[in-house]
Amino acid sequence: MTEPYFTENHKMYKFKERPRWTHKEQTRIQETLIGKGYLVNMVSRVGCDRKWHDAWQVYRADVPQLVEELFRQRLVVEVQAEGKGMASINFVYDYFGDTVVDAVGRFRKNKRNGGKLF
Repeated sequence: MTEPYFTENHKMYKFKERPRWTHKEQTRIQETLIGKGYLVNMVSRVGCDRKWHDAWQVYRADVPQLVEELFRQRLVVEVQAEGKGMASINFVYDYFGDTVVDAVGRFRKNKRNGGKLF
């Protein structure tokens, strides 16, 4: 480890074109996850490589199970803390939307609240 990690300021100065998930794919992912008991917002976030990536904004309490489900589907992600009990799960390997749609369909229901949002 000869180089330090990027700080937030280092991450912000390089911009890239819009990530590759379409609005239709984002909607399918969000609807599937809501049906399984996860409240997810589709966002874009800067990863540790200073590039924009598709990301999910989720409750911090749901992060362990979501990361486990992504791990089971062999999807590599980066997790960032955000304010007010939220976190973002960043897809830094820029998976195609179809890949994520298929993986999300195989997720198990949320163990918190019996798989229900409210």
